[in-house]
Amino acid sequence: MIKMFDFIGRLHPLLVHLPIGILLLVIFFEWLPSKKKYRSLKRSINTILSIGAVTAILSCLTGYFLSINGEYDEDAVSWHQWSGIALALFTITYTWIRREKIFKPLHKFFSLLVLMFVIITGHLGGSLTHGEDFLTAGLSAGPAVDISNVNLQEAMFYDDLVKPILEDKCYQCHGSSRQKGKLRLDEPQHILKGGKNGVVLVAGKTDESEMIDRMLLPVNDEDHMPPREKKQLDEKEIEILKTWIATGADFKKSLKETGQLASVEKIMSSVKTVIISDVPTDEIRVADQTILNDLQKLGVVVIPVASGSNYLSANLINTTSLDSAINLLVNIKEQLVWLKTSEQPVTDNHLIKIGSLSKLTRLSLDRSEITDAGLVNLKSLNSLLYLNLNNTKITARGISGIASLKLQILFLYGTNIKAEEVTTIKKLLPNANIEIGNYQVPFLASDTTEAKAPPAK
Repeated sequence: MIKMFDFIGRLHPLLVHLPIGILLLVIFFEWLPSKKKYRSLKRSINTILSIGAVTAILSCLTGYFLSINGEYDEDAVSWHQWSGIALALFTITYTWIRREKIFKPLHKFFSLLVLMFVIITGHLGGSLTHGEDFLTAGLSAGPAVDISNVNLQEAMFYDDLVKPILEDKCYQCHGSSRQKGKLRLDEPQHILKGGKNGVVLVAGKTDESEMIDRMLLPVNDEDHMPPREKKQLDEKEIEILKTWIATGADFKKSLKETGQLASVEKIMSSVKTVIISDVPTDEIRVADQTILNDLQKLGVVVIPVASGSNYLSANLINTTSLDSAINLLVNIKEQLVWLKTSEQPVTDNHLIKIGSLSKLTRLSLDRSEITDAGLVNLKSLNSLLYLNLNNTKITARGISGIASLKLQILFLYGTNIKAEEVTTIKKLLPNANIEIGNYQVPFLASDTTEAKAPPAK
């Protein structure tokens, strides 16, 4: 029953626009001059108004069910809810008096009353969904948040660096007006409390903080935060959040007091921009449709990496037979450039076949069962630029076995990599941007060199 109410509630954004458009049309017709050429339009008002009243009632009902999930601020919901109910009641009354000739002098008055509540309810709904400043946000003279000009010598770590990042990238869904997943990130007590799935921040332990884990996921991952359609955190902002959490996630200390002034200065000035051009430029024939159909039957999602391209991306997250799926992928290895097996029980034996997928440029093996012994099978993937090994049993020894790869991005979050081994890994893969949780990767001289896209063939 709860799921049914949730489904009905999610129809609210669809239905709520119907009474708005319908009622605005009614008001327009109501104020047309009483000339002969407009009489046919005026005669349609009663019918259109009745439809508006029905859709207003349905909007109220679906809005109520949507509010039950608790993702929105109760006070903001209450104001929007009661204004919506008032709009529905005035619309019903307007519909009734329009059918009674004795109330004709009140027709235009009620049309203005309905118009007023359409505006009020719409504004409150927009504020609820997009924030209180959604109307004026676009008029801002510059970026909403800019931490590049913060005086680091005097800065408070949370107030001057962390909070502005969260405000710019997280408050829209996790602020005072809306709490998606019952998570608020606008106040310290709410950040520490977490959401419906538990805590999102563990002070001193970046690798156990879901907040960071979600940010490090590939943008196309459904669990990645912020959602791909929202403004994304850049590398500099993620590094600042990671450093803040790793040093205790204190809300009161200055940057100097945490002992991270030098680290943050380096982050602000030296974080490199990684450019990946990971789709081959040469032409390739279309993949065998029979193989693609068989993969689809196994629950594998195979799609082109770009419109009009014959190169493919495969996602095995929902596959019903991992062994069969990987065996089939070998048959489209000429077209396959991106592969995601996240959270599937991929083993070292599977890596033998994956290592033969010679065109791969992106590979996600996070949360799998692979070990160092199997990882060496990937050393033949000469085109691989992106590798996600998050939450696996991989150690520094395993990384040394693939040091010949030309990786540009390597995720090692939640692995068995030790802090003292990070510098060695960085030397093995000098061109790679390494994400490794709460360890601070030292920057080498080569880090300031921008990675160039390979020339077109």
